[in-house]
Amino acid sequence: MKRTFLLAAMIAATAHASAQQKTDVQAHRGGRGLMPENTIPVMLHAIDLGVRTLELDCVISSDNKVVVSHDVFMSSAFVRKPDGSDIKKEEEKQYALYTMTYDSIRKYDVGTKPHPQFPEQVKMKAYKPLLADLIDSVEAYVKKHHLKPVYYNIETKCSPDGDNKYHPKPDVFAKMVMDVIKKKKIADRVTIQSFDVRTLQIIHKTDPKQTLALLIMNKETFATNLETLGFTPAIYSPYYLMVTPELVKEAHDKKVQVLPWTVNEVSDMEKMMSLHVDGIITDYPDRLVKVAGSYQGK
Repeated sequence: MKRTFLLAAMIAATAHASAQQKTDVQAHRGGRGLMPENTIPVMLHAIDLGVRTLELDCVISSDNKVVVSHDVFMSSAFVRKPDGSDIKKEEEKQYALYTMTYDSIRKYDVGTKPHPQFPEQVKMKAYKPLLADLIDSVEAYVKKHHLKPVYYNIETKCSPDGDNKYHPKPDVFAKMVMDVIKKKKIADRVTIQSFDVRTLQIIHKTDPKQTLALLIMNKETFATNLETLGFTPAIYSPYYLMVTPELVKEAHDKKVQVLPWTVNEVSDMEKMMSLHVDGIITDYPDRLVKVAGSYQGK
């Protein structure tokens, strides 16, 4: 009896360790390789696939609403005007979301135009949702289907050259996003990420317990980027081709997780996992869920 108990305890401990080591599968913009990006339907579909974290982006409308959108203007690549006509490349920046009320933003169709980068993407009528509405829909869906709570990785789409043109100043931007997160009581399941260190620096001061991720596309070293940031974030998120064994070790030595973006090919996913990254951001969460599942079984 005692031996059986010990064996059961060992199995439970192993299972717990395995669960802790499981790669964080993050659906980039909800999984834009499969469905229209940054929409409520794509987020719910990602949950059905078994995704742990929903990665998404936020901008601010002229009436100070936090809108889920990667682009700060209506992209000609996949957005259609309310009358159904396409937005031309040369005019897309005329449709800056920061100059538009949310009521007008919502009228633009972001789901029926074929996406040049993602030919397999399911087409449907869709719109850019408010962050608050997206969270409400996701939380209700998870509760209805008795699923585990999901996490959110939210990028603030701001930059110094876009201040007061495409978005408010970073302190105002950060507060608006955090106000929504706090109101929805999900702060412990949210990561705020940004290429713009100002957003992270502000939230680090105002909400020191908030999980933060530094997005990286430059060629500076890990140490230099952290020095620029001014503190050690929970997560370091570089473009995946920049990830090396040395980088992962250096980050892990500082208790910083490594979360590469955007990894779409199975071979690259397998390579990232072999480097022991902590999570992966992908446009194809269906592929990554399978790769992560098979990798954990090795």
